[in-house]
Amino acid sequence: MNMLRLFFSTLFWSLLLGPLAFPPAVLGQKRFSIPPDAAAILAKTPVPPPPNNVTGVDIDRFIGSPFQSPNRLLNDAILTRVILRGGNPYEKGEHAAVLEYRKELALGTVLPYNLTSLANIPDQLFIFVEDGKGRLDDGGEFWDLHEGIGVLIPPHVKFRIRNSSDVLLHMLMLTWSPQPGAKPASGIFVRDVDQLPLTTCGGEICHWSYFGKNIFNSSHGLAPREAFHLVYVPPMSIGEPHAHVKGWEEIWTKLPPYDSYLTLGSEIREMPVNTAYLAPPNGKTVHAVINLRKDKPESYLFIGTFIFDQPDYGRDPLVAPQHLLDKSSN
Repeated sequence: MNMLRLFFSTLFWSLLLGPLAFPPAVLGQKRFSIPPDAAAILAKTPVPPPPNNVTGVDIDRFIGSPFQSPNRLLNDAILTRVILRGGNPYEKGEHAAVLEYRKELALGTVLPYNLTSLANIPDQLFIFVEDGKGRLDDGGEFWDLHEGIGVLIPPHVKFRIRNSSDVLLHMLMLTWSPQPGAKPASGIFVRDVDQLPLTTCGGEICHWSYFGKNIFNSSHGLAPREAFHLVYVPPMSIGEPHAHVKGWEEIWTKLPPYDSYLTLGSEIREMPVNTAYLAPPNGKTVHAVINLRKDKPESYLFIGTFIFDQPDYGRDPLVAPQHLLDKSSN
C-alpha cells in the first residue's frame, strides 16, 4: 500500500505540474469568465499547491461512508445511513460534517416488497437509484424505479416508494433547503440517465477525462449555478487535479459496481462504492478521481453548486474553478 501511494503521489504531481506550467491560451483551452474575488484567491495559490501537512487540512474529515453511520428510518420503510452531513468546511470539526449548503447525503435502502407511507418532508429531495426495482408515486401519478433513475422532489410534495422485487432497493438521497434564486417545481421530476445524451464542457472533455450526463439543472427548479451529473472516467485515466474556492460546494460519490481511488491535496485514498467526498473549498487542496481499471469506465454522482451571489460563469457547474485564474471571457 505504501508503494502504491508513492506511485500515485509521483503520478499526481507530474500530471498536475504539466498543465500548470502553461496558461490555458498556450494549451489551446477555452477561456472562462470568473468573479474577480475568486480569481484573486486562486492567483495567490502556490504552484505546486502546498502538501496537506502544511495547509493543516485533515482530508479524512471530508470523506464519508454510509458504513460509518447507524441506520435510521424514513417514511416508515427507508433505512438510511448518512454519508456526509451539514457542517462548517472552513474550520476543524466532526468527521463528515462538512456540507455548508446541503443538509445530508445518505444511502437509503428499502427491503424487498416494502412500501413507505405517503408523506412529505420540508426539504428538497434528490434520489438516485443505484440498483433494485420499485415504483414511486405521489398519490396519483406513478413512475417505475430502476438503476439510473434520478428523482427530484420539491419541499412538501408527497411521495411514496415501493420495492417491487425480491432484492434490496438502494438509493442515494440528498436533502437541502432550496438556494436563493431557485424556484422549486410544483411536482416531481423523474429522469432516466440511459435516455440522456453524453455532455462535454463546451465541446471539450472536462478536466482531462470527465464526461457525463446532466440529470438536473436550473430548468428543473434548481438554482442557476446548481446541477447534478452522472460522470464517467475512462479506463486508466485520472481527472485534472484542481482546487475550489470558498462558496463552491462540490460532492463526488462513487457509484456501483467498482471501487476506485481519489486524491485530496497531497494524499490518495481508496474510494469504495458509496464513499463520497467534499472538495475542500479553500483554494489550495486539489482533488481528482482515478480509474485504474483497464476494461471499464468508472461512474460517479457529481453534485455541484456555487453558493454565494457571484456572476454566472456561463457554463454548468461541472466546469470547476481551477480555470478561474484566466480573467478573460469566452
